[in-house]
Amino acid sequence: MNKLLATLIAGTFAAVSTVAIAQSTGPAAADKSVADKAKEDQKMQKADKAKAFADKEKAAQDLSRNSPNPADQKANVDKSKTQAKTKTKYDQKAQAGLAESGGTNPAEAKANVEKSKMQSTKRDKVTKDEGKEIQKQQQKESKP
Repeated sequence: MNKLLATLIAGTFAAVSTVAIAQSTGPAAADKSVADKAKEDQKMQKADKAKAFADKEKAAQDLSRNSPNPADQKANVDKSKTQAKTKTKYDQKAQAGLAESGGTNPAEAKANVEKSKMQSTKRDKVTKDEGKEIQKQQQKESKP
């Protein structure tokens, strides 16, 4: 009787486990195919985007390579050769420098030098401490 009961239990266990395995593998296979399809769709979309980007980049490079027409380039070179060569940047910088310095003319500069010489002869002797104080005062006055 024990053998019969053991066989019956073993057979039931085998049947139940077979059914359980069959049920669990069926949907798993279907899930994998759906997941694989989703991955393939994503890969296709990425490939399409990459191809579109590559096409745009190639078009931009072609435009940048061919931007000036060779005939226009030659015309520009010929035009620049006929123009007078001047130092316009140098002239502009020199004018800016004159504008910044106020454009002091030589007569004014000479008068200023003479004035400072006259003042230097009239100056009193100053101690070091007084000189430092005067220097600090002048620095304060010169700062805006």
